[in-house]
Amino acid sequence: MSRVSASCTGLVLALCLVPAASADILMLPSGDPQVVEKPEQPVRGMHQRTVVQRFGEPLSRHPTVGEPPITRWDYEGFSVIFEGRHVIHTVVDAKRVALPRR
Repeated sequence: MSRVSASCTGLVLALCLVPAASADILMLPSGDPQVVEKPEQPVRGMHQRTVVQRFGEPLSRHPTVGEPPITRWDYEGFSVIFEGRHVIHTVVDAKRVALPRR
């Protein structure tokens, strides 16, 4: 095996061993990061129809912008961000949620 292919094989193996992780983090005015979730909220991948069925009509629907198309719907206490017709983020209004004390 040549040095180049051995190096590439090692790199591929190292990348496969790195675990994938993600979280939505809210930075508070104090500078402490805090993940905030509601007991029930729209989840990533949920279709717009399902959001309306489970949470009702939004208080407001903002115009779609950009490419890919991004849309925001506002509900009481949270906003839902869509790419196309699917949820990509739910943003909880931290002012209306009791944050856990550390």
